Amino acid sequence: MIIVYEPTWTGTTHAPGNSATIQVLARAYPEQHVRVLADPAHLVELQADPALTGLANISFVPASLSPLFPGRPQIVSARRFWREFRVLRRALRAAPRGENVLLFLISTTATSLFAASLLVRLGRGRTGAMIGWHGNLNDGLGWRPRNPLARAMDFRAGLLARHPAQFRHLVLEHGIKDALAVLLPTAAARTDVLPLPINVAEVPAEAVQTLGTPIHIGLVGQATAAKGIDFFLDAAGAAKALYGDNVEFTLVGRAMPGQDLSAFSVLAHPVETEHLSRAAFTARLAKLHYVFLPLDAAYYGLSASGALIDAITWLKPVIANRVPIVDGMFRQYGDIGHVAESREAMAGLLEQIVGAPDPVRYEAQVAALRAARATRMPAALAATFQAIMRNKMPGLLPDTSLH
Repeated sequence: MIIVYEPTWTGTTHAPGNSATIQVLARAYPEQHVRVLADPAHLVELQADPALTGLANISFVPASLSPLFPGRPQIVSARRFWREFRVLRRALRAAPRGENVLLFLISTTATSLFAASLLVRLGRGRTGAMIGWHGNLNDGLGWRPRNPLARAMDFRAGLLARHPAQFRHLVLEHGIKDALAVLLPTAAARTDVLPLPINVAEVPAEAVQTLGTPIHIGLVGQATAAKGIDFFLDAAGAAKALYGDNVEFTLVGRAMPGQDLSAFSVLAHPVETEHLSRAAFTARLAKLHYVFLPLDAAYYGLSASGALIDAITWLKPVIANRVPIVDGMFRQYGDIGHVAESREAMAGLLEQIVGAPDPVRYEAQVAALRAARATRMPAALAATFQAIMRNKMPGLLPDTSLH
């Protein structure tokens, strides 16, 4: 059995990526029951994906999250640990007697990580755990509590602790593991890579648009500093001053409450501060020619980018600055867009792209993205997950022939 636990997020947050990752697990082990534990509102979002609910070996179990420190997974709390431990212990007790179980934390808090580690020890070889890391991997290298008890269970301690043999960390891109190997080689030695899969339900059915005028360029995601919103708006203003109606800029997301909305006047549409529905989100994304990715190197050195996966899903070449995950994508997939050495250099790159469009290269980039997308399908990544289990937790789950 595989027990998937989401200890952090509710509602729509991370729902598309979580759904796609769960599909990978279920396709890798079609004869294993995959039981998904998550907040009821998150389960509603997951169950809205027919690509997930169409898999017969998946079931869904509501699991209320700790009300303590929502959205702050790095905080160490004994009460949150105890709640998470009980949720996982209850799930293990509900598993068929004598059956091996993989605990798959699709995200992690500092305390759920240690709860899973303890349960692996108590499982005496019949239980394993994989801990999924997102942007919170950055917290393992940042602030630490002064209290020595809390410090012994924070993210950095969790990364470096002597866990049982059948306990592994999991990151979403090879570039993230490479960066972790430089910063925390001991943690990297216990880390595997399961690339972030695309959301099959959003693969567009229509033909990809050709490069024309105006050129549509968008920033995908919330308008935050980490996403580079200020730089995007400045670069958009400079390009509009030079090229006018030959280029349009779009925010595929929402502005944050309290932001000065007048700063967004350069965009081709009004911005919202309310949550953008996925239908509205994808409608804007579909119109783009390029996805603009001025990624914060300090944050995205150890975090995957959902916007980068959206670009692959929708076959939108990227305009990006050089960070490990971008470098890794270009090494793996070839010419999938344009890369500048820094955020500052992206402005000049943007002007070159708009000032001298290259439809032939654009079509080649779309073709490279189509090939990349094929490798990110959940069915394709199922073999990757099987290989991880076979090599790092041999015998925990039986090998299965993939069809």
